[in-house]
Amino acid sequence: MAMTLRLSPAEDETLARLARSFRTSKNLAAAAAIDLAAPKPDHTEFVRESTGRLLEQYSALFGRLAEA
Repeated sequence: MAMTLRLSPAEDETLARLARSFRTSKNLAAAAAIDLAAPKPDHTEFVRESTGRLLEQYSALFGRLAEA
């Protein structure tokens, strides 16, 4: 389904940064942001997946903190 999204310049820049971080288009970044923000029927699984993603992303940092 197509739709028009009207954003302020600041919101557009935020979406552009999000798209760069996801390495995708602003359209796909907006869809991903909606998916991430929307309530999930299985919240426990959502938290598990999110935690796993963050642990993987920051594993080197956690390792350094454990050794400190």
